[in-house]
Amino acid sequence: MKKIACLLLVFLLFSLVAVADVESEAEKLLKMSVNKVFTVLSDKELSIDQKKSKVIEITNPVFSFSLMAKLSLGKAHWSQFNAKQRTEFTDLFTEMFQNFYVDKLDLFSDEKVIFQPATIVKKKKVQIQTVLISKGTEYSMLYKMFKTKNGWKIYDFEVEGVSILHTYRSQYHHILKSVDIEGLLAKMREKTKN
Repeated sequence: MKKIACLLLVFLLFSLVAVADVESEAEKLLKMSVNKVFTVLSDKELSIDQKKSKVIEITNPVFSFSLMAKLSLGKAHWSQFNAKQRTEFTDLFTEMFQNFYVDKLDLFSDEKVIFQPATIVKKKKVQIQTVLISKGTEYSMLYKMFKTKNGWKIYDFEVEGVSILHTYRSQYHHILKSVDIEGLLAKMREKTKN
């Protein structure tokens, strides 16, 4: 009986170490990316266009745009897209998403982010709660990440409890009620031109 108890204890300890490693990997990646972005934003030598370019370079490897695009449509709509439409949708979604967040960069100055420990949701999924402090106001942000063969990737995030993917899904669902897939892609093409 003691032998079984000892084996269980050893197993639990190794499980806890594995959980801690998972959490710290995801946290390290997120912290490193956020810190790099804030370093770029605080660099007075860079123009706003240079900052935008560098921020995209830093954040691209951290986001799973293919999964985000798929989730933003939902299973029902995604299954109606053919392979070519899925590829174009993913490319347009990625470009629109990047444009959305880089267009807001000039609003940032002297922000601070407080990171909470990662919470394991499933075996290869974690959530990391953060607080963005900007001009004395605190904003709650939750990053949702999953483990891929290429490391941890962000697949969704919430700002003040509002999921970016749910927002996109609601918009796309509304648009697809009135136009077909090609109509949605045409609207997205038009948005990326501006």
